[in-house]
Amino acid sequence: MESRQDKKAARAKARSLLKALSAAERESQSQKAAASFLNSSIYKDAECVAAFYSMPDEVDTLPIIARAFLDKKRVLLPRMVPASNAMDFYELAAPILGLQDLDAQTEANAWGIREPLLSLPRVPKEAIPAKIAILVPGLAFAKDGRRLGRGKGFYDRYLTELLALNPDFAREGKICGYCFSSQIFDDIPTQKNDVLTQALFY
Repeated sequence: MESRQDKKAARAKARSLLKALSAAERESQSQKAAASFLNSSIYKDAECVAAFYSMPDEVDTLPIIARAFLDKKRVLLPRMVPASNAMDFYELAAPILGLQDLDAQTEANAWGIREPLLSLPRVPKEAIPAKIAILVPGLAFAKDGRRLGRGKGFYDRYLTELLALNPDFAREGKICGYCFSSQIFDDIPTQKNDVLTQALFY
């Protein structure tokens, strides 16, 4: 297992590569990632998709969210729990066909990250459906399932608890890395509490 210093160096490298991407490259790679996921058996078999609202330096998830509604799938988004490194998922209530629809059901938190409104239904870990594909963001990914997050541990903590509390998810759910192709690294420093992804779409 590598040290926190190894992760810090890897994050700096990943942020530098993300910053170097042009707007055209972000759009092109986002389209490719969406096609990769939407054409997969994981998406087709899923009854629910847990996505995330993309930050400016992240792969665009709007095509996934919009398509999932068209395909009559449930769609969840994460919301941070105040004064903690925990999060919960909330279910979007109305069809999302564009960014305006998505913005109407989300709000910016203290860091400027858009999250689902508190008025939407919170889905407890025990109630997360078994046939769900959870799209996990990150700074870098390796094809063997290792992931480098932003350092707060939101997803690692949430997924560890979800796997322990929800045996149906542990048996059937899918944890999917979702990123630009430039975020694929040959090697990712890991620690014992890191949760591996089961598939990678880019």
